[in-house]
Amino acid sequence: MVKTITKPTLTVDQLITSSEAAKKFGDLRKKAKELPQFITDNGTVDSVLISYELFEQMYERLTQLEDEEEHRLLLQRIERNEQNPAAAKSWRDIRRSPKS
Repeated sequence: MVKTITKPTLTVDQLITSSEAAKKFGDLRKKAKELPQFITDNGTVDSVLISYELFEQMYERLTQLEDEEEHRLLLQRIERNEQNPAAAKSWRDIRRSPKS
């Protein structure tokens, strides 16, 4: 099942132009501790400023999801090999195969 990704919702208070962000970076950093701040360039969101705490949470969750996906893929491969052992290839055969 493929889940579609929805874009985050934001308010006008979270948008700031890149020139204003440069002038008011200290204020922008304080705001980013509460809510992500979206920096625009020519009317398009270009960058997002977030707190380090939120970054750590996102990084931890991403790492967890990557580990879970790797585990899921490995279990699928094991199950596939158990169902059809003849289709499995030995490491020796893979290692010796010509590189393409």
